[in-house]
Amino acid sequence: MNRMQFMLSLGFMGMMSLVGSFIAVFALQGEPVQAQKDAAGPVRGTEFQLVDKDGNVRADLSLDDDGEVMFTMTDTGGKGRVQLNSGGKRAYMALLDDKGMVRYIVGQDDTTVMQTFADGKGNNRMIQSFKNSGELVMSFIDPEGEALMSLTAGPEAASTLILTDPTGKNRVTMFAKDDQSSLNMNAGDGNFLAAVLGDGRPVFALSKAEKLRLRAMLKENGEPEFMFLNEERESTWKAGK
Repeated sequence: MNRMQFMLSLGFMGMMSLVGSFIAVFALQGEPVQAQKDAAGPVRGTEFQLVDKDGNVRADLSLDDDGEVMFTMTDTGGKGRVQLNSGGKRAYMALLDDKGMVRYIVGQDDTTVMQTFADGKGNNRMIQSFKNSGELVMSFIDPEGEALMSLTAGPEAASTLILTDPTGKNRVTMFAKDDQSSLNMNAGDGNFLAAVLGDGRPVFALSKAEKLRLRAMLKENGEPEFMFLNEERESTWKAGK
C-alpha cells in the first residue's frame, strides 16, 4: 500500500466513524434510560414526589413520625383530590372536591368498615358501617345533622327501620327481633301501633297526646279483647271476657 492509498484508507475510516457517531446520537436521542435487569431492586426513601412538566407536584408519598403512610394526588391547581392513609390498625381513602372539601371517605379499623358521603358544605349526608359481627347500620342525614332514615340489621341486632320527615315531628318505626315485630307511626300528637309480641299475641293501639285511647289484642288463651279508654286510661267500654 503506497502513501496515497494509506491516506485514503484513514480518511474513509474517519468518515465512517463520524457517520456512526451521528447515527448513534440520533438513535438514542429522547429515549429513556433503561435500568439493567440484573441491577433492579427496591428504591428506598422517606418521601417521593411526582411532578408534571412544569415542576408542579401532582402526587406525594410520605411517611410521618407515627409510622402512618400518606399518599396524596393533586389537581393542576395543587389541591388534594385523592388521599390514602394507612397506619396501625386503620386505613382510609378520601375523595375531595375542587374546593378541598372531603366528599367521600371509606375507612377500616380492626372491627368496622365505614363509608361516608358528604355534601358540598362538608355535612355528612349518608353513613354506612359494617362490623365484623355482621351488624350493618345505614343512615341518611339532612343538612342539620338529623337522621331522615336509619336502618340496622345483623345476626345479633334487631332489624330496625326508622323514617323521619324533614320537620322531625313525624316518624315511622319498624322493628323485628326474637319473634317480635312492630309498626309504630307518629304524626303530630297521634300514634298508631301494631305489634306481635314474643308469645304470638297481636296488639293494636291508638293514642292521642301520648294517652292510650283504644286497644285491641288477643289474650294468652287466644280470646279477643277490645277496649276504649278515657284520658285517665280507664276503660269506658270493653268487649271480651
